[in-house]
Amino acid sequence: MALTATATHSVREDILNALRIPHAVVLERSFDRPNLKYEVIVKTKEPLKQLGKLLVDRFRNQCGIVYCLSKSECAEVSKFLNEKCQIKTAYYHAGMAARQRVAVQRKWHDGEVHVVCATIAFGMGIDKPDVRFVVHNTMSKSVESYYQESGRAGRDNLAAVCIVLYQKKDFSRVVCMIRNGQGCKRESFKTAMDQAKKMQQYCELKGECRRQTLLKHFGESFDRKGCKYGSNPCDNCLNTAL
Repeated sequence: MALTATATHSVREDILNALRIPHAVVLERSFDRPNLKYEVIVKTKEPLKQLGKLLVDRFRNQCGIVYCLSKSECAEVSKFLNEKCQIKTAYYHAGMAARQRVAVQRKWHDGEVHVVCATIAFGMGIDKPDVRFVVHNTMSKSVESYYQESGRAGRDNLAAVCIVLYQKKDFSRVVCMIRNGQGCKRESFKTAMDQAKKMQQYCELKGECRRQTLLKHFGESFDRKGCKYGSNPCDNCLNTAL
């Protein structure tokens, strides 16, 4: 038996081929998380202040995650939220010692820390039920990554919010990281670039439903009325007449 949380149809085929299961019975459930609200907010000229105000105004004393693109960004954002916004914050990334990472997870689980500023290294095995928000301080490298990371919100099935803070130059940052990580492997670089462009397109959606777009990416058809008239409509469905 092979199990996965999020996989597109092509990835699913790759898994079946790699495991040599040509005639598998595939069971799947909907990718929709009705309790999650999806938003994209354009960054201002002072993104740190913008993030701090967002967390203070909308999520004061609530549990959440702020995903960052780099280790240095994690430390910078954490310091700002602690010192300037009086938000109990810790940072988490792969450059920390194992005992440090365990200590941060424990404090977050126990409520000593409300917010974790983290890279993608944070999340494996994390199943804290009361995460009320996940904010991406910079866009993810792919829609798959975004869906998995944002999906750490609302595991208790209560309402939660998933926000991307976005500006066009964030895409350039992601491209630089892809170039540094992919080296000269042309095919893997092309794939990574295609994935990043799809994430950029998600961030730049004007009137289209974000929930519908995410589900379509995973091969699932969805009537956007289910978002518009659901309990947690995305920002575009809130602002668009059907």
